[in-house]
Amino acid sequence: MMSKEINTKKIEAEAPEKKSILRVIVHSFFVVPFLIAIFAVIVYLMVRVLTVEPNTAQDYLEHVKIGGNTKRWQGAFELSKILSNPDLVPKDERFVNDMISTFEYSAHERDLRIRSYLAMAMGRTGDRRYSPTLINALQEKDHAIVAASAYAIGLIKSPEGFAALINLSDHQDAQVRLQTIIALGNYKNPEAEEIFLNALSDNEVNVRWDAAIALAKIKNMSGNRILLDLLDRKYLDSFPNIDPMEQDHALLATIQVIPYIMDLELKETLIDLQKNDRSMKVREAARIALGK
Repeated sequence: MMSKEINTKKIEAEAPEKKSILRVIVHSFFVVPFLIAIFAVIVYLMVRVLTVEPNTAQDYLEHVKIGGNTKRWQGAFELSKILSNPDLVPKDERFVNDMISTFEYSAHERDLRIRSYLAMAMGRTGDRRYSPTLINALQEKDHAIVAASAYAIGLIKSPEGFAALINLSDHQDAQVRLQTIIALGNYKNPEAEEIFLNALSDNEVNVRWDAAIALAKIKNMSGNRILLDLLDRKYLDSFPNIDPMEQDHALLATIQVIPYIMDLELKETLIDLQKNDRSMKVREAARIALGK
């Protein structure tokens, strides 16, 4: 009887020891190497993130020139974004010439987005050296290219660009008319007043809206009724294709020009927006406009 008890105790003592040895083996040959591998991957990714330099405007232009179909339009899109930052705009003559030649060569592209984004990219530089190229593009047959070029000219605001845009004000395509009104509005030139007044009765609502904003910039109150509508979210809600973010954009763009033509009704509307609008950005914009 005693012998059996001793054997039982011996087995019980050996069992934990075997489990302990197995645990050490698993930990040494599987868990520790796995943790080391994970740590190494994390270190590699951190080093890569810290050492990889972001693409420059020249890099994206190269994507447009020699990339595949998808990479070309994406490169043009990224170029149009990066050049909206004045600190990232190359000023050297070589880059300007490269941009112009790439834009001209893109006339052979099937994907029209490439040419449109390149036009916008040139406009966002604000560099007048691109103005002749963009003005020439206003003669193209494709309306999307013409609209993008008009938009770009409005950002550069060269005198010759203004004269070219005047001729587009009665274009058959609504998007071209819209971008023309926006571009002319950027000039804040009273010589376009008659064009803006005529655009108040355009059959495209977006053209009417931007004509009212353009008139406000030259201190003409003829579009005030439209501006009051644009400051009314209930009115904007009647357009199901306008999402909340676009509503905010419309309100902010309108509020920005109100100080040019402030009257009692507009002032009361701004006070209401400052107190009650759901967007903090809109409230702040209304406060600033009232302060002006």
